Amino acid sequence: MLRRLLHSAAALAVIASSAAGTARAAYPERTITVICASGAGGAVDVTTRIITDHMAKTLGQNIVIQNEAGAGGTLAIGQVTKAQPDGYTLLTIGPAVGTLKELFPKATVDVQRDLQPVTIVGQTPMVLVVHKDVPATDYKSLVAHIKAHPGELTFASNGRGSAGHLAGSLFKKMANADIRYIPYRTTPQATADLIGGRISMIWLSSLGNLAGSGAVRPMGVTIAGQRWNQFPDTPTFDELGLKDYEITTWVSMYLPKDAPKEIVEKLTAAVNAALADPEVQARFEKIGVVKPRATGPAFLQKYLNDEIEKWGDILRTTRDTD
Repeated sequence: MLRRLLHSAAALAVIASSAAGTARAAYPERTITVICASGAGGAVDVTTRIITDHMAKTLGQNIVIQNEAGAGGTLAIGQVTKAQPDGYTLLTIGPAVGTLKELFPKATVDVQRDLQPVTIVGQTPMVLVVHKDVPATDYKSLVAHIKAHPGELTFASNGRGSAGHLAGSLFKKMANADIRYIPYRTTPQATADLIGGRISMIWLSSLGNLAGSGAVRPMGVTIAGQRWNQFPDTPTFDELGLKDYEITTWVSMYLPKDAPKEIVEKLTAAVNAALADPEVQARFEKIGVVKPRATGPAFLQKYLNDEIEKWGDILRTTRDTD
C-alpha cells in the first residue's frame, strides 16, 4: 500500500513538473508591458521601442510601452518590483540606475536587491566638444592648456547627476583636470551659452544645431574600444590615452526578482535576435546607438555593479563647482 502511494506521489510530481515546464515553455501567452523609466522620445524610450518592436515579432505577442519618468527612475522601478515575476512586466532604464543609490539615498527600492537583470540592449556614447576660441586643436593640447591654466575652463550640463555632469567629473578625476562645472536647467540653455563662448566645453550625445554652427570642435568620444559612427574621425578617450574612460546612455532590461530562469533566457534570446537584425542595426545607426559588447544577465549584473561603484565614488568625491 505504502509503495503504491509513493509511486502515485512520484507520478503526480512528474506530471506537475511537466505541466509547469509546459506553461513556462508557452511563455508568452499574452501582452507584455514594459515600464520605461523615461519620457517619450528620449534616448532610453527610443532604444526601448526599437528593440521591443522586433522582440514582439520573435515572441509572437504584443509589447506595450508604458512611460514612467521621474524621481531618478524610482517610480518605474517601484512598479516593476511590485509586479508578479511571471515575465509580463519588464523594466527598461537608462544610466540613472547606476547613480540611484548615491543621488536618492532614501529610496525604498534597490535595483541590486529587488530586480532580476535580463540584458543591456544598447548604448549611446557622447562626444566632448570645445568652443572654437579654446586654444586647443586636439586632446593633447587641450590637456596641456588646462594644466597651464587651472580653473580657467568650464564645462556645463543640465544638472548634477546628468550624463554630461558625470562625463565631465570623470574626466576631471581621470585626467587630473582642473575645470569648473556650471550647472544649467536644460541642455539647450547650456549649448546656447557654449555657442556664445560663455562655456568652454560640453559633453553631448547629439550635436543638434551645433553641427553646422562652426562654433565648436569635437575632441573625443566617450566609449572604449570602438569608434562611434556619428563621429568616425574622432578618436575615443581610450585611444587618446585616457584608458577605460567610458560613459554612455546605456539602456538595460530587468524583471522582478525571482523571475524564472527560462523566461530570462527567452527574453535575452529575443533581444539578441533584435540586435542581430540588419533593420534594427540600421535604426540604431541612424540615432547613434551602439550595440552592447555583450548581453545576458551575468554581464548586466557585473556592469551594473561596476557602474554603481564608479559613479558613487565620482559623486562623493567631485564637487559641483571647483
